[in-house]
Amino acid sequence: MSCTSLSGARVSGPVQFALPQAFLLLVLIVPVILVLRRSARLARASAAALQGQGPEPAYFMARMVLGGLLMAALTVVAARPYVAYEKSASFVFVVDVSRSMQARYSCSEPTFLERARRVIRDTVDALPEASVGIFAFDRFAFPVTQQTTDHAYIADVIEHGLYVGLMLEATQTEIANALSVVAAKKRRLPEIYGDVTHAILLSDGHVSGDFRRRLQEPFAQLADAGIKVSTVGIGNPEATPIADTVSGQCVNQLVEVSGDTVKIPLRADILKLIATETGGSYYTETETGRLVEELRAELTRGSVADAGSGGPRRDVSNIFLAIATLALLGFVYMPVRFAKT
Repeated sequence: MSCTSLSGARVSGPVQFALPQAFLLLVLIVPVILVLRRSARLARASAAALQGQGPEPAYFMARMVLGGLLMAALTVVAARPYVAYEKSASFVFVVDVSRSMQARYSCSEPTFLERARRVIRDTVDALPEASVGIFAFDRFAFPVTQQTTDHAYIADVIEHGLYVGLMLEATQTEIANALSVVAAKKRRLPEIYGDVTHAILLSDGHVSGDFRRRLQEPFAQLADAGIKVSTVGIGNPEATPIADTVSGQCVNQLVEVSGDTVKIPLRADILKLIATETGGSYYTETETGRLVEELRAELTRGSVADAGSGGPRRDVSNIFLAIATLALLGFVYMPVRFAKT
């Protein structure tokens, strides 16, 4: 039996537990209740001896319920609850980290690369069931992550592992080489990339020379590997200058070569050609929703093909930790409230 989570991911069943033996801790609820009951008797006896009015029985009952709920919720947290998503196909991001991705009009604006990071982050967040990998490229290309469903790890790489200068002298954009590397990785490492069916290329598409000729071989390699490429154009309608950096800090001075300001155009024509020739689609950076829909459709097809197999997991202990926190607050606050009344 499967259902769909709020994010749209298909959950393969109810909440499961990685350490079910932790439920043995529930026996500790018994001594806790006995201590609370003894405390209630002593409180009533003390109030009677002092000819005062003791707490109502409902007060002690509420404290026992809150104490039991606190212990039960903490026990569930110790059992490491999770939900499992249906096994899905895999995809990789291929991210341009060449010098052109530093383009922006001024230091107050995000760079092209920062905008690409946002697209990746939004896509990954919307697909918690997905197995994701990231490749970076300028002149050269290589994977900067493993293929993983650990999205906390992916988020850390997006934030700290993608930057211009990741490779020495990042001045060229060799998209053809990057696509060849992705196809080669699937062919040579099927145990890691064998399920990869889709690559998402994020770039301004700013390449020089006879790009059509250079792309022909990668297109054939991708087709042989069974990988289609969707492209996301990162850039502005008009050519964008590169704000210079000094000691890693942006300054509003623009980069110049031979007295001319370097300006980076968005080559949507090249990116659309890549998508068309490989069976993918072209998106602008504001169309993340459409990209997610396409990927989810592909992931759903993958989960049907692998029906019954285990997929990625998402920890849900934070829900029970919140319940434990509320129970603890109520348990502590009740005597304070009673003392005021």
